[in-house]
Amino acid sequence: MSPRRSANSESTVKAAETKATEPDMSKVRKWPDVAKQVQAMREQGANIPEICEKLCISYPLVNQLILRSYKMVIQSAEVFERQEKIRLGLE
Repeated sequence: MSPRRSANSESTVKAAETKATEPDMSKVRKWPDVAKQVQAMREQGANIPEICEKLCISYPLVNQLILRSYKMVIQSAEVFERQEKIRLGLE
């Protein structure tokens, strides 16, 4: 038997998903969290420049994540960490 879901639990899940797509720009973010936001925005129909602008990350990072091209290999986590420090003025 499969468990039943109540309407209340479904609304909680939708609220959590909406909150997850809102970027917190006041602190250093983690690449896995931002990567999930990029993928969610892409599924909602946003193009790469829109994602870059809203999340304040570089085009190559978003492009590599979306395309997953073997020809375009960068150290995404390290590049993102450096860009975050620059964005927040920590470096």
